[in-house]
Amino acid sequence: EMMPPPAAVLRALELLSQGCEGEQGIGELVAVDVGGATTDVYSIADGMPEAMNTVYKGLPEPFAKRTVEGDIGMRYSIHGIVDAAGGIERISRLSGIEPEKAQAMVDHLSEHTDEVPSNEEWERLDFALAAMACETAARRHSGSTEEAYTMAGKVFVQTGKDLRPVRQIIVTGGSLIHTKRTGEIASHALFDPAEPMSLRPLKAQVLVDRSYILAAMGLLAEYEPQVALHIMKKELIPDGYQ
Repeated sequence: EMMPPPAAVLRALELLSQGCEGEQGIGELVAVDVGGATTDVYSIADGMPEAMNTVYKGLPEPFAKRTVEGDIGMRYSIHGIVDAAGGIERISRLSGIEPEKAQAMVDHLSEHTDEVPSNEEWERLDFALAAMACETAARRHSGSTEEAYTMAGKVFVQTGKDLRPVRQIIVTGGSLIHTKRTGEIASHALFDPAEPMSLRPLKAQVLVDRSYILAAMGLLAEYEPQVALHIMKKELIPDGYQ
């Protein structure tokens, strides 16, 4: 069956989350795929308000949701990461590289999109870029709240999905699977006390798609869902809790 890779990944994540006849899923999850041109975020979760003092604004979002950030990518959209981070200074702080040099390195990668890190300094730059890609894409995908006041007192108005209860995050993409700092990068997709109104997961186990199997498992799920689910459970490698 012909299926676009993002649709196949979404199908695989639905199966991994919800399971199938004869095999249980792992429950609600969030997944982040950082690519060279875009960053995709998936959530397989209800996301509706749980607190009594929170009301929902707008139409409920789909249980299985995918968003694509076309301006956030490790090479072709590298300047979008810098812009979303608020400038090269944030990249500089995360990487430990002086701003002027970090900007020159970013400009170089934008013109040489096939380059991979060749030494420790380039690895630190890629770490900072991947961390900011995860943070930006996860923030945009997740819902948010704002305070409102009624005759009954203060309430919170939620827009989008509340992903704070989600306890599992799947990560894939070259910059996350070919590094020893995967968990540290993935932590930037989680809740940040500096942004208390953003409804990203509070804490999660990180599962790494190091063998890059998710799209293939989405295809296999159409014919042998139990086999596909069993393979994903075996191949998605835990990277601890963040």
